[in-house]
Amino acid sequence: MRPTQALIDTNKLRNNYHTIKKVTNNAEVTAIVKANSYGHGMVECAGVLQSEGCRFFGVAIPEEAIKLRQGGIKTDILVVYPVLPDQAYYFCKFDIQASLSNIEFAEELSNMCGKLSNKVKCHLFINTGMNRDGIQPEEAVDYMNYVSRLPGLDIIGCFTHFATSSSDLDFAREQLNIFNNTLESLKIAGHHFQWIHSANTGAIAYLPESHFNMVRPGIALYGGGPDIETAKMLNVEPILTLKSKIILLRRIKEGESVGYDRMFRANKPMTIATVPIGYGDGYLKILTGKSRCIIGGKSFEIAGSVCMDEIMVNIEDSEFQIGDEVIMIGKQKKEEITIYELAEKAGTIPYEITTALSPRILSIYKP
Repeated sequence: MRPTQALIDTNKLRNNYHTIKKVTNNAEVTAIVKANSYGHGMVECAGVLQSEGCRFFGVAIPEEAIKLRQGGIKTDILVVYPVLPDQAYYFCKFDIQASLSNIEFAEELSNMCGKLSNKVKCHLFINTGMNRDGIQPEEAVDYMNYVSRLPGLDIIGCFTHFATSSSDLDFAREQLNIFNNTLESLKIAGHHFQWIHSANTGAIAYLPESHFNMVRPGIALYGGGPDIETAKMLNVEPILTLKSKIILLRRIKEGESVGYDRMFRANKPMTIATVPIGYGDGYLKILTGKSRCIIGGKSFEIAGSVCMDEIMVNIEDSEFQIGDEVIMIGKQKKEEITIYELAEKAGTIPYEITTALSPRILSIYKP
């Protein structure tokens, strides 16, 4: 068994879900499990959440929804982004809920419902300032007047998406105001929705007036946030520990180099440990010369370039053995490496750190 593993604490996943329920006054949760549950295992995490009573799951593409169905998820699944009209078949075939952002897809979805003699539940997507997906607010009433008459479409929800819910609350409130005004216009026109939702992780933490009767947590379910302050405010815990083991030890002399392009040179005699994890596993190459790991409860710098399959670690004069555990993300004794630390060093966001993790890392789900 390959020693490079992702340990997923399913008990913490359960706790995070119920914490979010409590924070949002028991609003319905659409658990966002797209991108392999942000690198934590989509089918496995969804199965745990379904067992805890989660009734809705959100994905980015129909293929993810199909994988959930094939993995035993029986509850509602919403594809939150628009797709091409030729993908309408999958929504009918696999009982997948659709978001509506244009006429073309809605018409083809209705046609497909007619061919297969069934209905598809849909959610109207309102663009309130993200300017990525959704119907323009001023077009919402006319759009609903049209699509609500299309056979086979059961439009049960209305939603929007925030661009700055953890970074610029003034703009987020502008978006929320536009959304509320659009909802009122739709109501006056006779359109009512079972589910209203807008709050992503940041809005769950900082914008309680956006919770409505449904929220859409993503990274918070896995114990993270767009920043560490948001995670702390929500009181969620990381569910991931990324670890490996030492597979080789060698002593090198002062002046010797380590790895590709000789990017590391020893300034004194030292021991180098080889660990089987690299950018082929999603441990970003840009972390070369910037990151560290934990061995025996102590922090050690990675020496030289992050390779595709391995890293080398300067353990100085420490006496470790082949097979000793190496922590890449997580805690060991008093030391901890967080996704926020890695994101800062890589010049990216914490979401990329976990979603980059490769399927060739063995995931172990701890009850």
